[in-house]
Amino acid sequence: MTNFMSELLKKGDSYKSFNVLNVFEIPDYHSTAFHLRHTKTGLEVFHLLNDDPENLFAFAFRTPNTKANGLAHIIEHSVLCGSEKYPLKDPFVIMSNQSVKTYLNAMTYSDKTVYPASSIAKADYFNLMSVYGDAVFFPRLNKEIFMQEAHRLEIDENGNPSIQGVVYNEMKGSYSSFESVAADISLASLLKGSIYEKDSGGDPLEIPTVTYEEFLDFHKTWYRPDNCFVFLHGNIPTTEQLDFLQENFLTRLEKKFPDIDLSDSARKNRIDDFIKLVTPQKISEPIEVYAEGPSGDGEESNTVLVNWMVGRSENALSATEKIVLTGILCNHDGSPLQKALIESGLGEDLAPQNGLFGSIYTTVLTIGLRGVKKGNERKVEELVLETLKNLLEKGISKKDIESTLATLEFSHREIKRGHGPFAISLMARPIYGWLYGDGLENQIRMRSHLEQVHKKIESDPDYIPNLLKKLILENKARSLVVVTPSKNYVEKREAAEKERIAELLKHKSVQEIKDELDSLHAFQQVEDDASCLPHLRPEDFITKGKPVMNRSNIEIDSVAGSDGSKIPFLKNLENTNGIIYFDLAFPADILSPSDYPLLPAFADCVTECGWGKLDWAHAAEETALHTGGIGVNLLTMEGPNTENAKKLAGKYNWVKRDWVIFRMSMIEEETENALALFKGCLSETDFSDEKRIQDIITESRNDFESSVVPDGHIFVSNRILCQNSRKTAVDEIWNGISQYLTLKKLADTPVSSTIKEFRRIFKLIKEGGAIIHATAEESSFKKLAEHLPAFASELKLRAPQNPKKSEDSDFFALTEIAGTEGKIPNAEAFVTSSQVGYAAECIPASRYEDANSYSEEVCTHWLSNNLLWEKIRTIGGAYGAFCNAEPMSGLLLFATYRDPAAFDSCQVFENCIKEACEYDFSDEDVTCAVMGCYSHFIQPQSPKGRGSSALTRLLYGITDEDRERKILGILNTSSSDLKNAFKRLYSLLSDEKMEKSKKKAIICGKKMISESGFAGKIIALSL
Repeated sequence: MTNFMSELLKKGDSYKSFNVLNVFEIPDYHSTAFHLRHTKTGLEVFHLLNDDPENLFAFAFRTPNTKANGLAHIIEHSVLCGSEKYPLKDPFVIMSNQSVKTYLNAMTYSDKTVYPASSIAKADYFNLMSVYGDAVFFPRLNKEIFMQEAHRLEIDENGNPSIQGVVYNEMKGSYSSFESVAADISLASLLKGSIYEKDSGGDPLEIPTVTYEEFLDFHKTWYRPDNCFVFLHGNIPTTEQLDFLQENFLTRLEKKFPDIDLSDSARKNRIDDFIKLVTPQKISEPIEVYAEGPSGDGEESNTVLVNWMVGRSENALSATEKIVLTGILCNHDGSPLQKALIESGLGEDLAPQNGLFGSIYTTVLTIGLRGVKKGNERKVEELVLETLKNLLEKGISKKDIESTLATLEFSHREIKRGHGPFAISLMARPIYGWLYGDGLENQIRMRSHLEQVHKKIESDPDYIPNLLKKLILENKARSLVVVTPSKNYVEKREAAEKERIAELLKHKSVQEIKDELDSLHAFQQVEDDASCLPHLRPEDFITKGKPVMNRSNIEIDSVAGSDGSKIPFLKNLENTNGIIYFDLAFPADILSPSDYPLLPAFADCVTECGWGKLDWAHAAEETALHTGGIGVNLLTMEGPNTENAKKLAGKYNWVKRDWVIFRMSMIEEETENALALFKGCLSETDFSDEKRIQDIITESRNDFESSVVPDGHIFVSNRILCQNSRKTAVDEIWNGISQYLTLKKLADTPVSSTIKEFRRIFKLIKEGGAIIHATAEESSFKKLAEHLPAFASELKLRAPQNPKKSEDSDFFALTEIAGTEGKIPNAEAFVTSSQVGYAAECIPASRYEDANSYSEEVCTHWLSNNLLWEKIRTIGGAYGAFCNAEPMSGLLLFATYRDPAAFDSCQVFENCIKEACEYDFSDEDVTCAVMGCYSHFIQPQSPKGRGSSALTRLLYGITDEDRERKILGILNTSSSDLKNAFKRLYSLLSDEKMEKSKKKAIICGKKMISESGFAGKIIALSL
């Protein structure tokens, strides 16, 4: 296909109103690149044409803002609230409700805004492009949208004024996170005089200063076709996409912008003007910045960050050099700079802000520690500089270089899919090149760039030292940033917020505020006719009675155990580009319930503390050199009660179990070395390095601590589910607030006693037997076959033993957290320093094996994208609200994110269930909801993801036959099914007998709790 297109479009050609600026091959990604510019509007298109059926588009704009008022961020939200062709309140959400999209998002960066979406269905892809393109170029942007998304004054029934707005509350959540605040301060320290000095998301204290006129002017200035770059990826022919762009947008844009100057000089001037905005002031001497961030009531210690402005990465080779140098210094815990910081004792653990920030005009490198006691701040900087000087004088270890190159080679070879399509990562460099006027052909990082760096290293022993001198040691553009957690930070911001409200009230009367709110509410309550939005239908995805779905590809084999038993060997044959993903799983349920809280810390430590003759630093070095990483995951199972699941559980004693899974990835050529290393970890780890283990536990505690506020919706969700079943209890014990409290306790416990427990746990799980799983290619399985028998024998592996008997109540007891008891049962509030809240509630629902669960899945999807979105985000101002079916647990879960009215939201949720019972669902409504719900079941996966999903399903006892039945049930859901499902849910919600099954949890600040009159259990979290 790509060769055919190369013959059709060549550099210098014209296609209709497009000039072909360049055509070139990108062999690493099996793509042909086409770079074109529209002659009448200046819009640029860059298409990576390949055989990938998951097509992606992204509209990108330069959107610089010289203020911290969040204007670019507000526009990003607002353009998706209706357009000329789709004059609806929220076509973005409606498309999310009814599209089979594989990705749907919009992102505001420091200097650009990007609107990407993808789908595996061609018709759906163009439907999404139609909605997105119309949104960015022809939005409505009326005053009500501005008030809804940006800011507005509200006065409650008691006469108390407040500022509300979706972006406003989103950013209040961001400013409640210490790590987020520290990252912003660190970056801004070196970028004075540029737009990067300001928070592009918006400081909540500055957002209310934005006027409606500024809002309109910003869109008019920057959302122009000559300031737009369209990135395309996938197998839809370039000419077909160009035709679509022309017919749907460009013809209209020619009329909207008839006077665009498209001369080369005008284009250069526009880029030059933009570069002036993104170019920071020159720094001739290192600078120091001292600042505060939000804190709870715990012991205070500082985060200390040393930052360098390491210059432009105008091409992929320049970017690769910086990545290689950073990797040599900080690739893993055993790398020289990282190791020096960890062993120094100056801080508790590495700062999460560490690394390269390369998505802006000039790249910034950050290195530092958190948990630094007062008086040690300068010592951190001195240690960093001294370590780098010693490296320059004494030389850099060859192994540090080799392990970095091996890591990057593995990363380049791996076929990835994270939170979206692989194309999301590929689009970053071309957008970067377009943004700053660099050529696009040399922007995409390829193996050849890594090979060039490798050759330079081999031919010039001074190559890396010279990079170290130039980019870091002789670089005066350096800052020392000290951010101190302050108990007064939130109070100061709340006081400043009151001053801002008082200032706003000087310019508006109560009646004016009321009139504006009436206008906003009238706008929000208009019922949209979504028939103008295109969508596909369920029958498009059913062939011969079978649904289109991701199917498992797993073979059950065996390897001889040391005791003559057969160790299950589960195999997924995938095209992995020569990588083997190898899992060795030990049953966790041979342990007592009281051991479970220790397992996350055990998992963090067991592969990171050294083994045999290798201390932890050398073990990390060898791991980076010979593998793609060794780690441990915990997996707890419940599984459905289908007949197929019962048969599997009856046949195999390893179905529906809890697991400690040791995971290693390796390239095929390293199989022997990697397995030997893995074997050493499993047989020779003795947890003797007390300091290392104490450091890891402290780091784990700090990671949990810093995640509670930004991820509050996850923590409250775990809390409300944890008393429902053994699995949900274990989830909370391992991943919830209970685990955070366990880690706090472990951090203050003599490490010798923890090590004793780790040794006992490790011995017990290995005695409990094992299963083996691999995802690999045919040749790799042949290589594994040569080594697995000896591997299993030397480790004395055997088939899984039966679990230890325990009661669910034993696990429930481990989730109990002491607090100030209240009058309301099953309701908890956790006090933090957050300025916004997170709420969750669960109610009874159907289990997986019950056919009613099919329509309930559609219910939750419809609720999330309709009533909940409207009531809690659009009207209430929360950043997010969602509802999920939990069919394994037989529950319906509701949660909010960055919510200004968290205590009210649970009642809103219950009201939404009631309102949905009375909703008159048309067949079209249901079709749309079904398609949106179904999209979750056809998300493409990487080879690694397919193998991991197949293993998980098998361990749960979920067969393709059961999944097929479920998906067909969803696709065949009718309007009566949906209405009956809501009535059923409401009856359960209203049933007094089910009252104990209803649970609520909230995370928020003291002020929100005191104002709410909450009468449940209150638990203070010292974060």
